[in-house]
Amino acid sequence: MKDFNNLLASERKFTVQDQVFSWRDVRPEVLTTFETDTNGNDPNAVWDLMDRQILLFIEPDQHDAWKALREREDKPVTIGQMNAILTWLMEEQTGRPTEQPSPSAPGRGKTAASSKAAGA
Repeated sequence: MKDFNNLLASERKFTVQDQVFSWRDVRPEVLTTFETDTNGNDPNAVWDLMDRQILLFIEPDQHDAWKALREREDKPVTIGQMNAILTWLMEEQTGRPTEQPSPSAPGRGKTAASSKAAGA
């Protein structure tokens, strides 16, 4: 029997600015909130959207801790950290590989034997 349970991520915690958060799986429908919102001329709309997206994954009892961390002036969560966290959570959730594919030579590949018809 094919077991799809092994597709679930095993790492369920991450640390940012010395604070540990746990994340959970979400239904695919939840991910549709990742569609780009248009929010008028608000220059901070992108950060608000990213916070809402990250909160979709973080355990509900840790939402206040994330919000407090984001409001800190001292040792703030950086743009790079937010991007990396959101990307990592999406990759873990969707089962997409997080590593770059191995390099391959450009052009057509070569085979060990000729492609001519067998027995020719």
